[in-house]
Amino acid sequence: MSDKNIEMMKKLIEAKKKKSAEQKGNGRPTKSMGGAKKAVRNKKTGGLFDK
Repeated sequence: MSDKNIEMMKKLIEAKKKKSAEQKGNGRPTKSMGGAKKAVRNKKTGGLFDK
């Protein structure tokens, strides 16, 4: 590649780095969608012939 092309690509990369550095760093959401749930018991015990 020619030096001109390399210089242009370096300028583009630097511009992208600068743009991403200027963005706010708050990547966490303010609210959560769901909440905690209790554990579900799924083991069946006892019955008619449990004597």
